[in-house]
Amino acid sequence: MSAGSVLVVCGKAEMASSIQTMLVKEGFYPVSCAQSANEARRNFFSTGFDLVIISTPLPDEQGTDLVFDAHEKTSAGIVVISRPEQLLDMQCSLEKINALILPKPINRLTLLQTARFALSVRNSMTQLINERDSLKKRMDERKILEQAKWLLVEKLNMSEPQAFRLIQKRAMDLRLSQALVAEEIIKKYE
Repeated sequence: MSAGSVLVVCGKAEMASSIQTMLVKEGFYPVSCAQSANEARRNFFSTGFDLVIISTPLPDEQGTDLVFDAHEKTSAGIVVISRPEQLLDMQCSLEKINALILPKPINRLTLLQTARFALSVRNSMTQLINERDSLKKRMDERKILEQAKWLLVEKLNMSEPQAFRLIQKRAMDLRLSQALVAEEIIKKYE
């Protein structure tokens, strides 16, 4: 089983190849390389990555803008490798987007542990976002159901349990969700 798909963005082909080889040996697959920020941006649109590793600076830009683009255009975990003198500036600007930043020179074990941690954080965030979206959807459906129920109470002089039972029965009879039936009731009576 793959640890995840990775995009390595590095201006030096030999360093990118070395990182790629190490990640493949450790179970990451597929591992793609880009040698410039523009090439990396093109890859964002064609492939969904679990992890993006960016070694700064890049031939066509410093790399900070690329990190923000990676955050906006993908759900990937992001690891940035930076020169020690640029580390503090990068940390201040990138900590808001949960990018992990490592100083150069980087050793194999540190990079591997950071990559696995970034994937773990990404997976946790994805799970939390999915749970949030599911809860939001259920709350929205509940609001619609309540609105329809109270419209029936007001317009048809039903009791609250009668109105709810009417929505339930109509949903079962029509083989629709209660939310869809509630939306139809709202359209009819508003």
